[in-house]
This record gives sequence, structure tokens and C-alpha cells, in this order.
Amino acid sequence: MMHGFTNAPRCVRLFAWLLLAIVSIGWAPLVVAAPSCTATSKTLNFPTSVATPSGVALGSTLATGTATMTFSCTGLSRTDNPATIQAGQFLATLDSTNNTAGPGITFATGVSGLAVLVKATPVQATSAACLACGPTSTAGYVLGSVSGTSGTVTANYTATLITTGPIAPGVIPSINLIPFWWYIPAGPSPYSVSMSLNANLVLPSITIIAPSCSVSSGSQNIAVTLQPVTTQTLATAGSVAGRTPFSISITGCPTSVTKVATYFNSGATIDAASGNLLNSGTAKNVEVQLLNGSGGNMASLSAIDLTGTNASDQNSSQYSVASTAATMNYFAQYIASGGTVTAGTVNTSVTFTIAYP
Repeated sequence: MMHGFTNAPRCVRLFAWLLLAIVSIGWAPLVVAAPSCTATSKTLNFPTSVATPSGVALGSTLATGTATMTFSCTGLSRTDNPATIQAGQFLATLDSTNNTAGPGITFATGVSGLAVLVKATPVQATSAACLACGPTSTAGYVLGSVSGTSGTVTANYTATLITTGPIAPGVIPSINLIPFWWYIPAGPSPYSVSMSLNANLVLPSITIIAPSCSVSSGSQNIAVTLQPVTTQTLATAGSVAGRTPFSISITGCPTSVTKVATYFNSGATIDAASGNLLNSGTAKNVEVQLLNGSGGNMASLSAIDLTGTNASDQNSSQYSVASTAATMNYFAQYIASGGTVTAGTVNTSVTFTIAYP
């Protein structure tokens, strides 16, 4: 009997230890993931520079850019309190032409005569004050919401650069057009929250270029073929042969442009001593000389010094613009550069710029 009494206390102690362990496990706190929404700023894919055409009507589109924003939310443990994505609250400066009811939001660009109109899908962008749009209920709109434990909201943006008046050349700076927020309305923490996503729809910097003429497609890459000549025609230094005409045509000039000239750009193909074009072919001691051909009067032709730094230095003739277009006439010819000219090929090239004197 004493053996039985000896074992009894041990059983009681073991039972007590198990009971304490079970109670301890029962008291362990539950870990609840905090709700969170994230997004990344997106920049509208506008061109880096835009040339403004002359005589453009108000409201005309000069350029278009697009971007897609994606908002992801996790840790949402209450389906009756969805996470809402808010666009706005602190919008960039609105243009005077903006309509708060939409469609879209029209922002100022800082360049006279230009504004940027931003539209969105699947929910249209507006700049009206809303009653449930974040902590201050200021201008903006709701993109959508995420219910359940997690999910995403996507917004597609299309922005157009539009004319609002006479356009002055300048640079539109990069602008954070629309900031984004997320919030969970009415509920005990952590179910009630309002936070910035630190993400923006961004307008990139755009250079606005003054109206300009356009080089005709046939004048953008001109092949001038000089006819073959004998070496005897170039027997002495400075003698010329094979004079061949060519033209450069431009169209679409602004009405303010009445005179134009061509500037032949300096470079490795130009002989710094003579101002003529070096030969990269097999013929020796021969170069190519360019001449102004205004009016086609051979007696008034003048050689163009290609070492000049602008059109006036090159003695390039000015041409009148008529009905927004002009054709500029020039000539190319062989010229003996000194020493005995040998038979062979003659090849060279030069780029040019149209100047408005």
C-alpha cells in the first residue's frame, strides 16, 4: 500500500504541469497583418520636344502621352471596410479652362498657350470636390476599391497637350499632376486608415519648339551625280569642271518666315584650308566645290566657303519664301586642289541646316 501512496503525488504533479501548458497555449495572442496599399509613380510617355505648327486652332492636340497606374492592397481582414484608392487631394495647378465636372482634368503647364488635359479609364478623372475622398475631402476622384483580403485597382491615363491661346516657345517642367492616396473609412484601428501612396502621375519635361519649315522628302537625302571629266580639264590648281545643279526644297513655313538660306555644316569631310569638300574616292588632288545658284545666272555664281560657322559666313544666298515654300538652287563641281590630278572616283558628303535670316 505504501507503494501506491508514493506514486500518487507524482501523477498529480504531472497533471498540473500539463494543465499549465495547455492554459499557456490558450493565452497566446493572435497576430493580425496590418492593411497596406502600394503603388509606383508613372510618367506619361510624351515626346521630349514638340514643334508648334503655325495657325493652329484653339483646343487642338499637339501631342499625346499615356500611362497605367496599378494599386495593390493586402492585409484587408474586414470585407465590410474595403480599401479605397483616391486620386487627387493636392492636384497640380489647374488651368483656367479646367471643368471641375470633367471629362478629365486640365492642368496648367507654365508655357503660355498650352495646357494638358488628363482623362482616365475605367473611371473618368474629374477635379470636383468629393465627400469621401481622403482626409481633406478636396479636389479629386475615387478610382476604385479593394474588398476581401487583397486585390488591385488599375487606372489607364491618356493626356493630351492642347492649345489654349497664342503659343510661346519654352520648356514645360516635369510636374506631379495627380498624387494618390488610399483609405479605409470608419472603423477601429487598424481598420480605419488614410495614407499617401507616395505615387504620382507625372508629366515629363517637354521642350516647345517654335514653328519651322519642313525639308521636302526629296531634299532630305540628295544624291548629286557629277559627270565624268578628263584629268586634262583639271591640269592646273584651281581649275574646275563638271558643274552640276542641285536644289533643296522646303515647305510648310510659318507665315512669319519670308527669307531662308542653307547652312552647310562643318565636319570631317571639309578641307579647312580651301573650304571645299574632301574626296574620299580614289582620284588624287581633286575636291568638290559648292556654289550658290540664286537665279540660275552662271555669271553671278559664288563659291561657298564650307569652313564658315553660319550661313552668312558661307556667303549663302537668301531665298524668298512664297506660299510657305521655297526652292534653293546650288551647284557642285570638281576643283583641282594642287598637284597632278589622277584618274579615279570622287565621293564626298555634307549635311545642311535651313536657316531663317
